[in-house]
Amino acid sequence: MRIIRHDRNHPFVVKLEELPGFDKLTSDDKVLKYEIHLCACGLSHHKPFCDGSHAKTKTEEEGKLYAYDENDQMHALKKEYE
Repeated sequence: MRIIRHDRNHPFVVKLEELPGFDKLTSDDKVLKYEIHLCACGLSHHKPFCDGSHAKTKTEEEGKLYAYDENDQMHALKKEYE
């Protein structure tokens, strides 16, 4: 069994206008203001992109370990971590 731990409850946000040199590729403000949201919680069904599944993690308690099954149901595990 392989266990992967994700601690973030929000996505990574890539802002195109902040990428070095991207402004040299286009001057279109709509394109420059575009943001890409990448999954960081591990629950998205559209990886690598965020689909909002991280909202399920909002009720998790600090210091407890949780697992999510194939039906997106949260299960608190007995083992705690720091």
